[in-house]
Amino acid sequence: MKDLLTDFKTSSESINYEARVHWISYVIPVFFTVIGSVGVLYFLLLGYKFMLGFMGIISLFLIFLFIKGIIKIIRNKNTKIYVTDNHLSFSTGILGKTLSDLSLNKLEGMQLQQSFLGKTLNFGTLVVTTGGMTHSYFIENPMELRSALLHSQKAV
Repeated sequence: MKDLLTDFKTSSESINYEARVHWISYVIPVFFTVIGSVGVLYFLLLGYKFMLGFMGIISLFLIFLFIKGIIKIIRNKNTKIYVTDNHLSFSTGILGKTLSDLSLNKLEGMQLQQSFLGKTLNFGTLVVTTGGMTHSYFIENPMELRSALLHSQKAV
């Protein structure tokens, strides 16, 4: 399977800006993974025979948190956001890839959300909407992405 980044590099459209997911997006999934590892250890040390009582139910919940945290970490790691000449492209996926292209011609609105902590740590959420799709991620340098979108939109 070809990598989507090599498809971008070999296509006629050039990548004007590449946004990165901010490290703050990993805090809650890492917390879930660490707390959930207690349930995994309980299951590994005592086995499935002790999964019927109250502690077993709590252990199953913690295992669920562990799996949910791992999946979110991998999904954040594999998320790529590109601004090309004509599109804003989102690439996500763990086993398969999902590529969403938002045409800059049909871009209806952008909303930048940045709290005090976001301004301090230089992250924010840029919500981009078109007729049918809405994407939002915690990204580094949201003002740079916004200005890259506005600059690319003027060029189109």
